[in-house]
Amino acid sequence: MFKKIILFFLMSAAAVAGLAQDQPSLPTNRELVSKARSLYVDSDTVYMKREQLVSSLLGREEFKTWELQITNNQRLADLLVRVHRVPFSNHFIYTVTDRRTETIVMAGKVDSLAGTVYGLIADEIVHKMKAFRGGPPAAPQAVAKP
Repeated sequence: MFKKIILFFLMSAAAVAGLAQDQPSLPTNRELVSKARSLYVDSDTVYMKREQLVSSLLGREEFKTWELQITNNQRLADLLVRVHRVPFSNHFIYTVTDRRTETIVMAGKVDSLAGTVYGLIADEIVHKMKAFRGGPPAAPQAVAKP
């Protein structure tokens, strides 16, 4: 009987160890951002409307090159961009989260006065995405003929 109990505990420990090794690991931030095809933008402040950030992002050449889309349906987006303004300040905090894994892949803080926050946030997001995705290919330059 004692041998059966010990055998049972050994087999249970081996099964638990095997299950622990089978746990899938989260993809890296680089993988999540590189695979993303769509974004959803949300702002909780009247000082930066979501439409302004959407327009600013869509106006970036990198967004066009990467063929990224911005959707109005949060459930369809790969990445969620959320902007929050710290009360009684000009500090705007943003996060970019992978919707499926709920992993925060980018975050930052921008200080802005006079309505330039959406451009600053769009610049930071694109700059950080370049680090993950690589910059868009350079446009071919015309060769001057002698």
